[in-house]
Amino acid sequence: MPPARRRGILFLNARAGSFSAADESELRTRASEEGFRIIDVVPGVDVREEVHFSLAAGLRDVLVAGGDGSIHHVLQALAGSEAVLGIIPVGTVNHLARDLEIPIDWREAFEIALRGGIRQIDTGRINGIHFLNGVMLGLFPTISEYRERFRSTHSKLRAYIRATRLALHQFHHVTLVVEIDGRVQTIRTQMFIVAVNAYDLDQTGLIARKTSLDDGRLSVYSLSFMSRMTFIRAAAKFLRGRVGEVEGFRRVRTAQIRIDSAHRTLRVAVDGELLDLESPLQIAAVPASLLVRAPG
Repeated sequence: MPPARRRGILFLNARAGSFSAADESELRTRASEEGFRIIDVVPGVDVREEVHFSLAAGLRDVLVAGGDGSIHHVLQALAGSEAVLGIIPVGTVNHLARDLEIPIDWREAFEIALRGGIRQIDTGRINGIHFLNGVMLGLFPTISEYRERFRSTHSKLRAYIRATRLALHQFHHVTLVVEIDGRVQTIRTQMFIVAVNAYDLDQTGLIARKTSLDDGRLSVYSLSFMSRMTFIRAAAKFLRGRVGEVEGFRRVRTAQIRIDSAHRTLRVAVDGELLDLESPLQIAAVPASLLVRAPG
């Protein structure tokens, strides 16, 4: 059989989610047969350089087999380029894959990543870093930090539950000076989220889906400062799709937002990745900045 025509590159994070050794081997074989060069996502890999090298060679297809964290790192090289992202969701949550209605079964997702329709979607940018889902301040970065500590000794679910319990015990809050559309407000809160596009918060369950992927706006969600028990009750209403009934819940739509603090740096979770960023945070929607393959 003649070698397959070179099509692009596949970034493979075999450590993401529960990808088995047999699945990994099969994916490597099928990707090679389809003409993809496989790059393992490990420390030291220069993702941006690999993408630029591929584009310079006229290869536009970039596949990512991993979770939202893996996609986040590859996104930094893809945003605003001619490259087309194909997603094989083998991570823990797979937010973007769910929003695009990509099957969780990796074989079905692989076919869509190869031959699916091309969509142009929005990204966000925070202090020069692109993101696809959201920026979280307050309790969520603390949960992310503890979850990473426990992942080596606990299952994904148990690590998340234990991390959440510890975060609620500490009950960390932030005080932010927020500027939106020329209006400045000081907010003290345990939950502050800036998302690309908007989420359907009337859904039940832990993972809300987006109502759009290309409306060119940010959604800002926050809670007023509250006691631990009031916060837990608010979280329970969120799980039942009734967060809009929570007193002190706010949502705002905007194209950009500036967040300042008395602290030199702010700890934030960006697409689930824990970062310490210098304040102020400058966050903006970047419309139609990413090409992705999706069903249909």
